[in-house]
Amino acid sequence: MSDGFRPITLDDPSQGEIKLMVVVPHKGDPWGVLAALRGTPWAEQLSVVSGEVMSHALHGWATPLMRVIGPEPKYRGLHLPKKVGGCALKSGCILSSPKCRPGKKPPMCYEPMSYTGEIGLALTTVVMSWTEGRYVVIVEGDGFVLA
Repeated sequence: MSDGFRPITLDDPSQGEIKLMVVVPHKGDPWGVLAALRGTPWAEQLSVVSGEVMSHALHGWATPLMRVIGPEPKYRGLHLPKKVGGCALKSGCILSSPKCRPGKKPPMCYEPMSYTGEIGLALTTVVMSWTEGRYVVIVEGDGFVLA
């Protein structure tokens, strides 16, 4: 996966397997490589959770996380407007189809419209994470460590 993300898989006794792609904070900003997305339709599809909730999940109690994390990853991209979620390669692609947008199974060659460079690569990581069934999570605030 791309720099700026950390994949985590939790195995919770009551919630089962939970796959996450956690955004790595950068320069004190919890949004890290996704900071440019604040206020966009993409941001509305990301899960923002507190450090406390994430700490509970990492220490074996994922129920609070699942209460706030939102819809399943495979449905996240379906809520993006076509103008925003469409594939930048669609016009010149021989494989082009209605599936060329975030959702249950976008093609591996998907590239987001209107974003290039680092943020474009980060968005491709977000979309492919959703395809794998991973929740993309931004952790805001401090957590805790059990001694």
